[in-house]
Order: sequence, then structure tokens, then C-alpha cells
Amino acid sequence: MSAKSLIVEIANIVFSISSDHPIAHIQLEQSYQDFVSNSSPDINIWALYDGLPTNVLENMDRVFDSGVHWSLYARDGKHVFVLRRVGLPYRIAIFDRDYQSGVVYTSLTERSLYSASDVLPNPLEYPLSEVLMICLLGRERGLMAHACGINDNGKGYLFAGNSTHGKSTMAKLWKNKAMILNDDRIILRCRDGRFWMYGTPWHGEYTDVSSHGIPLEKIFFLRHGQNNRVKCRQGVIASSMLLARSFPPLWDRSGMQFLLNFCAELVNIVPCYELDFVPDIPILDYVRCVN
Repeated sequence: MSAKSLIVEIANIVFSISSDHPIAHIQLEQSYQDFVSNSSPDINIWALYDGLPTNVLENMDRVFDSGVHWSLYARDGKHVFVLRRVGLPYRIAIFDRDYQSGVVYTSLTERSLYSASDVLPNPLEYPLSEVLMICLLGRERGLMAHACGINDNGKGYLFAGNSTHGKSTMAKLWKNKAMILNDDRIILRCRDGRFWMYGTPWHGEYTDVSSHGIPLEKIFFLRHGQNNRVKCRQGVIASSMLLARSFPPLWDRSGMQFLLNFCAELVNIVPCYELDFVPDIPILDYVRCVN
């Protein structure tokens, strides 16, 4: 951390957060501590805490609406994220065409929620952090999977699943047996012709996270079962299963086309399995023996 900016690196994408307030006052969540970096930034963000810009929502085209927490608008070639709480905007972020730089405005009401006057909220707290990452990955960088990632002594296992499928359960079973990258959000990228997975700060029930990356060896699509059992999945089936357990940039046509191609290429190289599992320690050796 420098005196002028806070640097955070996630999946080899480096974010620089600067402000006209003292940078030491910006409070990152505990899960970000392993992601603080000294690398040169790819994305530059300026954080302002003196209120929201006026009339920013006029004459804009709404690109996407999450229905509750956030909306995305287009204006003069820029992307505008509007975050709402109880229907009212509390944070507005304006980024350039390629999401390389942006300004994040925080309302005075939101700032006042922090009891200590010398503490400022993380401008990239949920959901802006994840939505911005999805946008960046859609620019031919990779995808974010709804998955638990495990580094088992140099072997990278991805356990993909939606809510209740067992991702956090799997993370707890591997505790003290392997490195858990994250139990809920994993980023997949292609590097030098090989697919890698990376931990993120955005966890589920299991709070330990890691910023490390590891080559991806196998993908398991989780299901609770009566016995431990795998079925090999390939081609369109495997690609569709991965896509259904990812966070696609639905508002970005070119990003969606990239994601479809990325999934197809990935499952053609990395073995994929549908895994019925019993939540007990024997599943670890069972997974290690799958080939």
C-alpha cells in the first residue's frame, strides 16, 4: 500500500484505488487482506465521498437492471453503475468504455453510516466489485464461476455448483488438507495455453480465502448423493453445465459470445465430471483417484 493509492490484485487483474481523502482511511473488508499488492495497476479508480453527482441519470439508456441492488446505464460512451438500497441510490460509478478507469461516488448518507469519522467505506464493496469484475472478464479475460476452488498439493480442483449444491461443505471437508482458494467465487483464465483458476475475496459460508492461482486439473459439477459417484461430461453438455454455474455478462453481446467460446474451449481441454458425493472425508481420496 502506497501513501497515494491502495492496490488490490485479483486473478492477475490489478486495481488501484485513489482518493482526495487519506487512503489509509479506506476500510477494506478482512477478506481483501491477501489481495493487497504492489503491482502496476490495470484499472484505475478514483473514490469520492462527498455525495452523488446531480442529474447523472438523465438522458441515459438503461442497459441492465438486476431488479434489486444495481442497474447499468450507458451515457456518452461510458458505463454507469447505480447501486441502490431501499430503492435509493447510495453509490454511482462511472467507467470508461473499456472499464480501465472510473470514478466511484458515495453518498454522504452512506458515509455517515460508518461510526468513526476517520473510516471510509470500500468503494468496491459488494455488489460493485463483482459486477465490475464480470464486465472486465467479459473483455476476453475469462469468467467467474460459482464454485469452490481447491489447491491439493499442486492439483487444481474446481467444484462448481449453485446454491445448496455443497460448495461450502466441500471447502470445510478440505480444511487442513489443502489450500482453499474460495468456497463460492472462482475466476478462470487462460494463460499461455493453459487454464488457471484463482481465488477471490468474495466468499460464502467458508471465510478463508486465498489470492493464489493454480492450473486447473479437473472440474466437478456438484450434487448431493447417496454414494460417491462420477459421470464424465464432455462437449456441449459440459460447456452448458459450466455456463449455468458462471456469472455471465448478460448485458454485453460480445462478452457473451466470448464466454460461450471460452467455456467450449475449456471443457475440451480440462476433464469434467458430474459428482454425486456424500459429505464426509472419504470424498477427498475419491476425488484424487478420479481419472
